[in-house]
Amino acid sequence: MSAILYIHFKTFFKIIYLNCVKHFTWRSLLATLVFVIVAVLVCIILLVFRLLDEVLFFNYRKTKIERPVFIVSNPRSGTTFMHRLLCMDEERYVYMLLYHTIIPSVTFYKIVQLISRLDHRIGHPFRRFFDWVDSWFFKGWEGIHPTGFNQSEEDEGLYIFSFLSVAICLICPYMQEFDYLTIIDDMPERDRRNLRKYYRSSIQRFMYAEGQGKTLLNKNVITTGRLNTILDVFPDAHIVYLIRDPESAVPSFISMFSASWKWIAPELAENSVEYRTLGQIAIDLYNYFHKNKNKFNAENFYVVPYKNLTANPIQVIEDVYAHFEMPMSELFRVRLETHLNAPEKYKSKHSYSLEKYGFSKEEIEEKLGEVMREYGFLTVDRTSHI
Repeated sequence: MSAILYIHFKTFFKIIYLNCVKHFTWRSLLATLVFVIVAVLVCIILLVFRLLDEVLFFNYRKTKIERPVFIVSNPRSGTTFMHRLLCMDEERYVYMLLYHTIIPSVTFYKIVQLISRLDHRIGHPFRRFFDWVDSWFFKGWEGIHPTGFNQSEEDEGLYIFSFLSVAICLICPYMQEFDYLTIIDDMPERDRRNLRKYYRSSIQRFMYAEGQGKTLLNKNVITTGRLNTILDVFPDAHIVYLIRDPESAVPSFISMFSASWKWIAPELAENSVEYRTLGQIAIDLYNYFHKNKNKFNAENFYVVPYKNLTANPIQVIEDVYAHFEMPMSELFRVRLETHLNAPEKYKSKHSYSLEKYGFSKEEIEEKLGEVMREYGFLTVDRTSHI
């Protein structure tokens, strides 16, 4: 059954308890009510469509996924930029859009494909409608992480409605109560097995409907805590790991994932335990990946410093292709050059500081000393203090 639908009910009911009982406010109650209604509706729709898959498109289970490419990192380390550049290699890759991750079903994808063809013939009214929905629904994310239902996106949606994702912090600020969600690899084997079945089944459905004959290109900034779980599903995966100075990435991560708290829980101070817990999640993800990176075969693993990506993205992509022995087409190169030479459409106006969230540089360097030394982020060698 977990290949059809998997829900971690412990997390689901804990969200309700924390928001509606232990930390009750009318705002958190309203937000939770909307969240529960949406989650239940999505799960019901998901169950219906995925059961239909078992009848109408049962051959999806034979889909083989070989050498997928995963872009992983701590949040706010350039993965979206890297991912969307690689998405331009349309002849090689297939990638998920946001709506693919919300209802991962062959039947649903086929219906969307049919509507898309109809929409194209009648002048794109549906696309214009969903563009409007995007501009309204995701307006608050424009300066942090531009997104939309029809945008290339990471696959975290596959985990959110299983409630095994630290992204639940968007609705519930009390992540100190969910310490088990940071490193999913450390959860009981039964939970991991069910999650693997659901994840494999979801990716197979997507590739069957959208990606036959192509390579899966995926990215996820929270998957660093699920590395072994992912490798159990795709042992031949190619992993591209972006690394950014934690002194920049950690406060940026806190800012992004606490964006909804300004409305849900405005009483929380930005240096409170809740905000600091988000920072600790980022720290734990850095350390977990660092301790486990030697498990990768060298030929399947490549590290990209964030500063290199922003300074010379084409060179970085050439290096990635060379490492994985993938030929880079001239058509893809032209697309990259055209895109990167176009006038800049977006530049973040946000700045982030550790001190704002109750951290200091010394604390980050103490907790992440090994990581920062390996990648040259320490301005002063604090070996004797770590």
